[in-house]
Amino acid sequence: MALGQLGVLDLSVITDTLIAKLNDCITDSPLWSSENLPPFVITVTGAQPEAVHNDGNCQLSLYLLHVCQDKFQRNSPVMGPRSSVIPQQPLALDLYYLLTAYAGKDYTQEQQAMSIALRCFYNNPFIKTVVQGDAHQEFTLSMEVDSADERSRLWQALATPLRLSVVYKVSVVFITPDVPDVRPAPPVTKIDLSVLPASLPSVSGTLRTVTFAAPDNTAAHPDIRTFDRVPATVAAGQSFLLQGSGLNQDTSHRVYLLTLDGTEYDVTSMWLLSGSPPAPQSATQMVLQLPAAVGSPPNTPPAGVYQLRVGSDQASGGATTIRSNATPFSIAARVDAPPLTATPLLMPDGSGLFTLSGAGFIAGKTEVILNTLPLTASSGSPNAGEFNVNGSGATITFKPPQNLAPGQYAVRIQVNQVESAPAWWIKVP
Repeated sequence: MALGQLGVLDLSVITDTLIAKLNDCITDSPLWSSENLPPFVITVTGAQPEAVHNDGNCQLSLYLLHVCQDKFQRNSPVMGPRSSVIPQQPLALDLYYLLTAYAGKDYTQEQQAMSIALRCFYNNPFIKTVVQGDAHQEFTLSMEVDSADERSRLWQALATPLRLSVVYKVSVVFITPDVPDVRPAPPVTKIDLSVLPASLPSVSGTLRTVTFAAPDNTAAHPDIRTFDRVPATVAAGQSFLLQGSGLNQDTSHRVYLLTLDGTEYDVTSMWLLSGSPPAPQSATQMVLQLPAAVGSPPNTPPAGVYQLRVGSDQASGGATTIRSNATPFSIAARVDAPPLTATPLLMPDGSGLFTLSGAGFIAGKTEVILNTLPLTASSGSPNAGEFNVNGSGATITFKPPQNLAPGQYAVRIQVNQVESAPAWWIKVP
C-alpha cells in the first residue's frame, strides 16, 4: 500500500534535525566573540545522558524521553473523509526531549553549553525539515515548565545523578499513514426514473408531548409541566406522533416496527389510532398508541431503541410492496403516575420502603436514581440505598440511602438505558 505525504516514518529524523540545529548554533554562537572565550568542544548527541557519561569533552544530550498522543489533533480533519481501511486521522504525537549538559567537574562549560542550547531553541520556535521530499514539514518547539519536585522524580526514575537539564516539547508530529486503496466506482448499469416522486411515502421523525405534575402541584394550586421528546420516548398505553410525508395513500397505510436485529413486525392493527380499515389522519402525521400489554410485537416490546417505517405489502392485500425510510424512537418502562390534580410525592410505609407501580420493569436491566444518586439492585427486601423489581416487572420497591440530605428527590427509572417520563418524587425531612 502506498504511503501518504503527511508526517514522518522515523522519529529519529526529528531528533537529527534538532541536533543539527544545535550544532549550527554552537558554531555560530556569539559567546565566543563577545565574551572572548576560546571555543571548546561540545558534543551533541541524542543518546541517553548516562550513556555518554564517560565520553569526555562537554556532552550536550538531547534525549527523546517520552512520546504521547496530541489530544487536540484526534478529531481534526487532517486527511478528509474516513476510509474503511485506514483511520480518518493520522497518529498525531507530542515528543518530549530531555536536554542535559555534562562536563565532569567543569560546571562553567556545562552552563555555557546549556546557555547556547537555550538561546538556540528560544530563537527557533518553529523547526522546518524535509521529510519524504516534502519541504513543508514544520513543528513547534517549546520549553516545558516543571517544578523542582517533578524534575527530582524524573532523575530518580532515570537512576542517575541529578544534572543540569530542561524538557522541550516538539509538536505536532504526524506518523505517516498509508494511502487508502480507493478504487473508482463501477460504471452505471441502470437508471430508474420516478415520474411522480411525491407519491412515495417517507417518515421524518417521531414526537411525544410529556405532561407531568411538578412536586408542589395541588388541586388548589396546580403546577403542570410539559415538554416534547424528539425522537419520541413512549411507554405501554401511551400515544405519540409519527411524522412524514405521503402518509395518506395506499403505499403507506401500514406501520412496521424494526428491532435492532432488523426483524420487521406489522403493528398496524394494534398501534394505529384510526377507523376501519386503518388509515392515517393526514398526509404528514399518524397518531400511534402502544398497547397496554408488554411482550412480543405487536404488543409493546421491552424498553429499548427501535425504528418505525410505513409501507404496503402484497401479502397483506396491498397492490404492491413498498417500504419507506425508517426513523428511530425509544420505548421506556411505564411508570404509573398520580392524577394531575394530586401531589406526586411517594409516601413510605412503616419500614421506610417506597413502592411505585407500572409495566416493563426488567430485573437486572432496571436502574433507580434519586436525582443523580443511583441505588443498588437487590434480590430481596431492599436495605438502605437498594431497590427491588418484583417478579412480574410491575412494581419497584426501594429504600433511600441513610444520611440523605433533606430535600425533594426525583425518582428516575431507567430500563435498558431508556429513561421513563417523570412521575414521582420523594421528600426527605
